[in-house]
Amino acid sequence: MKKGFICVFLQCIVAASFCQTLKADSPSVSEANKPAYNFKHPTDWLDLSGDLRFRYMYDNNRKLNDDEKGHDRSQLRLRARVQAKIKLTDDLDFNIRLITEPRYFLEAAAEKHKWAYNEGLFDKFNLTWRNAFGQPLTIVAGRQDIILGTGWLVSDGTPLDGSRSGFFDALRFTYNIKDWDATADVILIDNHGDSAKWLKPINDRDIDLSEQDEQGGIFYFNKKTSKDSGFDAYMLYQHDTKIVAKSGGAKGEIYTPGARLYGKLTDHWGYSAEFAPQFGHKNGKDLHSFGTNDQLIYNFNDERNNRIYLGYEYLSGNKDKDKYFDRGWGRVDSWSVLYQGNIDAIDGRAYESSNLHRFYTDWATKLSEKLEFKTGYALLLADKNTLKAGTGGLSQDGKVRGHLVKAMFTYTQAKNIVHRLEGELFFPGSYYTNPRNSTAAFFRYTLTFTW
Repeated sequence: MKKGFICVFLQCIVAASFCQTLKADSPSVSEANKPAYNFKHPTDWLDLSGDLRFRYMYDNNRKLNDDEKGHDRSQLRLRARVQAKIKLTDDLDFNIRLITEPRYFLEAAAEKHKWAYNEGLFDKFNLTWRNAFGQPLTIVAGRQDIILGTGWLVSDGTPLDGSRSGFFDALRFTYNIKDWDATADVILIDNHGDSAKWLKPINDRDIDLSEQDEQGGIFYFNKKTSKDSGFDAYMLYQHDTKIVAKSGGAKGEIYTPGARLYGKLTDHWGYSAEFAPQFGHKNGKDLHSFGTNDQLIYNFNDERNNRIYLGYEYLSGNKDKDKYFDRGWGRVDSWSVLYQGNIDAIDGRAYESSNLHRFYTDWATKLSEKLEFKTGYALLLADKNTLKAGTGGLSQDGKVRGHLVKAMFTYTQAKNIVHRLEGELFFPGSYYTNPRNSTAAFFRYTLTFTW
């Protein structure tokens, strides 16, 4: 069964790649001989699109314990998305997208079933109204993707859904202030941990999207000061209601004001500096925390597009994990698939990655016209030792979480077909102790088709 599934999977990859290459290399069809029917734009009022993503993933010791059941895991994932954009008027669209990402575990002793996530989910379902009320205002009402700024605190509304989705159930107003070269966003959010709350999935498998229900609001202001420079100012409010049957959920109200400056210092040097104090209450405890995310970029401006990244991220910690800096709607594996969602869950919530100092450097380059390479190293330190120090594989007073190294190759075979090969290693430091002192590894191959 396992070998047969792998063979079919590889045959699909080879066949699709071959067909796409033939298409890319074939001579263009003259305008006169083009077929009248356009599948992507069958009518003036309908646009169709989609993508297909194959993934093979392997991870080992994701909880830093090589004696733990299921520590060695490999799986296949296939995500398919189909989207329709229906033009109701020149300024009014209805958008809908259906996704599925079944997973097949080739080796995972801790998993109850070989197949998982075999359901269909609507991750986009909204009305978009441009020039609303005759003003430079865009209103998006319904299920939608939202990324603000660098995505540090607002990028993913479904943290437990992994790579399948990241949507928000929201009402978003975006006002374009042309004279200031600025935009102002006001967003009202009503997310629920139960995936069937608003739109019941097809073949519903009762997959939770978060540990709690989340309502709140965002004000986000962006001002461009030059072509490459600007600043953001924002205020996030999040009201959490814990789902009783789900562990790790939160209850409380959290306020996060913040600001970001970004731009170019010279022709070669660029920067981004963001900070956000945080206050409120969480699970009946007062919350006073702080976070910052800063980066310097050196661009060689050469034909290989060589770039060096130097960065520091701080998310405050505490002996009590309920008082960690709360990532809010930014809980996503933005810099490590291995650490974020796996190792960080040892002493906190998955994808939170708080109680952290992260010092890192990355290098990116183009090896050829179609092949890109990126590699990096990060030193991860703990801000505080927790109340669980000395138990569960956490040391009494160690502060070095560990060392993370990673590398990624991206090959663009054609306009709509991309291969990606990536790997990570994490070497635990003094923050951990027996039995959590095993080196962790991650490997992933991804093939993406878009149409």
